Amino acid sequence: MERRTDPFRSHQGPRLGKRLTRAVFSTTAVALLVAGLIFDVYVYFSQRNALIDDVTVQARILAENSSAAILFDDRQAASQTLAGLQASTSILSAQLIRRDGRILASFQSGASSSATPERQPFDDHASREFERDTLVVTQPVGEGNVTVGTVRLVADLHPLYTRVAMHVAITILAAAAALGFAFAVVVRIRRDVDATEARLDYLAYYDPVTGLPNRHAAGEQIDRLMATVGHTSEGFSLLMLDLDDFKVVNDTLGHPIGDKLLNAIAARLLQYIRPTDIACRFGGDEFVVIAPRLVGRPQLEVLGLATLRALEESIVIDGHEIRSRCSVGLAQYPADAKDAASLIRAADTAMYEAKARGKNIFSIYSRDMEREATLRIRLDADLRRAIENGELRLVYQPIVHAATGITAGVEALLRWTHPELGDIPPTEFVPLAEGSGLIVDIGQWVLHEACRQIKAWSDAGHQVFVAVNVSARQIRRGLRAQIDLALAASGADPRLLELEITEHSMVEDIDSNVAQLAALSSLGIGVAVDDFGTGLSSLAYLKRLPINKLKIDRAFVKDLPQSGDDMAIAQAIVSMAHSLELTVVAEGIETEQQRRALVTNGCDYLQGYLISKPVDASEVVSFFGDRPRLSLAV
Repeated sequence: MERRTDPFRSHQGPRLGKRLTRAVFSTTAVALLVAGLIFDVYVYFSQRNALIDDVTVQARILAENSSAAILFDDRQAASQTLAGLQASTSILSAQLIRRDGRILASFQSGASSSATPERQPFDDHASREFERDTLVVTQPVGEGNVTVGTVRLVADLHPLYTRVAMHVAITILAAAAALGFAFAVVVRIRRDVDATEARLDYLAYYDPVTGLPNRHAAGEQIDRLMATVGHTSEGFSLLMLDLDDFKVVNDTLGHPIGDKLLNAIAARLLQYIRPTDIACRFGGDEFVVIAPRLVGRPQLEVLGLATLRALEESIVIDGHEIRSRCSVGLAQYPADAKDAASLIRAADTAMYEAKARGKNIFSIYSRDMEREATLRIRLDADLRRAIENGELRLVYQPIVHAATGITAGVEALLRWTHPELGDIPPTEFVPLAEGSGLIVDIGQWVLHEACRQIKAWSDAGHQVFVAVNVSARQIRRGLRAQIDLALAASGADPRLLELEITEHSMVEDIDSNVAQLAALSSLGIGVAVDDFGTGLSSLAYLKRLPINKLKIDRAFVKDLPQSGDDMAIAQAIVSMAHSLELTVVAEGIETEQQRRALVTNGCDYLQGYLISKPVDASEVVSFFGDRPRLSLAV
């Protein structure tokens, strides 16, 4: 549910809706006013011109019918001619005027109260003049080519004014009705605009999935806390949390489940942090916690542990039990940064340090991490040239039969010797290659080199399989084509090639993986699931995938036989694998006690430093043959 108050800034209320209402109202009012004014002016002049035309026509008619009366000085006939004006509502008075200015006859309407003069100035030209509230029209009376008199009509303009006033009133009523309708429409639109504005205002500061403040709100809060340092506080801390392997949840269970998981994780965080701390979703699968007045390493450790404890228990989403893990980085201001950007970068650097150390842990920022981050950037650039420069090589670690101690195969492991920095551990450069996508090109090189070595050993009479690790990116790119190229280039026997894929890679696109691995199995290529037990283990996937081997992760081996839990897990994996007709390899064997515990529980193959560390191809040959490499005593 969206929050009704905003703790990060003062609430200003809807602004766009008010501006829209004012704009529409003022625009509509001005438009109606201008339109009404133009219409009324048009009506006035139209009515006035009509009145002028009407009075002028009447004057002409009188002039045409009055010439004889003027010539013969017939007052009676002249009066009868003017009497026809009684039907006109606009004529106030009329006179027939002789050339000498004497009025021969006149007409006075009942509405006129003015006295009729005996004489009027004579004008032999037609004219139309406005005098106060009247219209005076003069029309010459002619007989042949001679003007014998004039007709003078005086029309009242008040009826014109009345009609125009009625039009103005109607216009005002229509404008008021239109304005009222516009107001009703604008009010309805404003409700929608206010709701949309409120939603956009919310989305500007809060994440719609979790309801937590977003990156923008976090940035503002960091800036606000920085302003308090030295005044009301000594500093504050920033925690950066990144969910480990969250992409697997989205890819396997779907984004709706992923969104619900994010929401549940947000609720967990709020339960485990202080009431004064502010949890924010920074984007994707990243969260930050802003901890005011929290400085010093001991307090940072408490915050880091609390965050990890928040995700200790599994989360059930729509019937799916999901165990989330996270990597956490912490930094503090002003000890580790001078501004918001460098503080975020410091926490992010510490978080990636936690990932590099094995994930599901927290790491506190130190200046050395910055140097290591710079080194990683350099390694990423140098790794792109490593293949061309011949800096990559393969080493091989023997895998022996648990029952006989005889070497059955080897695992090919990648090594990088940097020309300036020396040997770079795989834990440093492999994640860089995976993140940049370069792992596909490197993986192709590994396949070619492993197949070339298989061919060389076969020609020398050594029939041992070579296990090659394959990344998820290689699988998505199309594994069959890559292996066909390597086999064709080397002439190696595909039955001596074994592919190792992780559980995460296995379940990313199960249908495509089944098809690809089935095609490879038809060539005789073996498939093993590496690091089994550390990911989303599922019997359903194991049944569908054409695999023939499981590798128990070293995490379940290192504490054997002292750890009863690890012993139970190892026994369960072996039992399950055998029930599915799969063989089991235990990697990371370093002690005789570990070997005995695994052999006792039926493990098929063993691999680890107890047998041999990874060595070059020329050295591993000494492990081939029928001579046991381990004591078989149990």
